[in-house]
Amino acid sequence: MEANDQPRFEFAGEPASLGAARNVVRGFLSANGWADREIDVNIVVGEVLQNVVRYGFDANACTGSFWLQLNADGDHLRITVEDNAPPSDPETWSAEHREAHEGGHGLNLMYTLTSSLEFTALEDGNRAEMVFAR
Repeated sequence: MEANDQPRFEFAGEPASLGAARNVVRGFLSANGWADREIDVNIVVGEVLQNVVRYGFDANACTGSFWLQLNADGDHLRITVEDNAPPSDPETWSAEHREAHEGGHGLNLMYTLTSSLEFTALEDGNRAEMVFAR
């Protein structure tokens, strides 16, 4: 995982961590003048984290952690989520063969609500980088 000057918050890769991670994001947004974007940001971050836990850690079939790193710089908010789940190639993700009730709308929603969104498979995990603009 990359080192950086921004604080990183670590969570267990399990469903019970999702609320605590959202609270960290909510507190950061409030403290850094981004509270007006809380709904959009928490929708996107929530989708990413749910997918990390559900697919990356196979809903507790394998164990690990995920990390949140947050940075508010002027008119941009950058949130990075990294995990140590098995690497997943974003090029293989698709909702093409799913029925509407099975989901599969998260990626489109995330791309709509962010200025930039990038998923990367790492040697020892995965990274999602989300940028929001005013």
